[in-house]
Amino acid sequence: MSEGAGPPRLPLMRLRCSSGDLLRSLLAREPQWGHATPVVEVAGEDAVACYRLRPESFFVVVRFRRQGDQWVERDGQIVPGSTVALRFVLGDLQPARVTRALGIEPSRAWAKGDLDAPRSARHEGLWIREVLPASTVYAEEKVQELIGLLRDRASVRKLVEDAQVAWAGITVRLAGCREQMGGLALDRSLLADVADLGLALDVQVSAE
Repeated sequence: MSEGAGPPRLPLMRLRCSSGDLLRSLLAREPQWGHATPVVEVAGEDAVACYRLRPESFFVVVRFRRQGDQWVERDGQIVPGSTVALRFVLGDLQPARVTRALGIEPSRAWAKGDLDAPRSARHEGLWIREVLPASTVYAEEKVQELIGLLRDRASVRKLVEDAQVAWAGITVRLAGCREQMGGLALDRSLLADVADLGLALDVQVSAE
């Protein structure tokens, strides 16, 4: 899909779906949602408007269909926000060695004892690669994107087996909405890929 001409960029409170039980409750609890304006993507006769207040928070998706010269609102849905990352917790291994072994640049990395690291991470090294940060896609799509990046890289399993790697895995942080939490549904083949790479899978869920 691409951004372009499409339905009017109306505040969420002016859409029909905002009168439904879920969104009506959300707007009553957090009135600022009512004034949120969307990012709109158009694909032929269909369009999707995404409303979000903060990066990585949950977002509201509203679908439209063009009928003649008019865009007709079809339905609205609350989707959990997500942060998906490959994470290595390191002993004395330098993060640069992980980067060289994988051939992938980290989103952020710190060596053990690095004073620039978050206080909670200074007793261990960390190497983190996030995928599709702040994007309005499902968490499952982010996991699939990450697996596609790692698949067929024998260096992943070698790092997992390194004695200086304390933990290696995929972390999924879901930021749901109290009115509709949502969840994570990974198909069997994707889980098999995670296992083949020797990676752990850590999922944490919170509600906003």
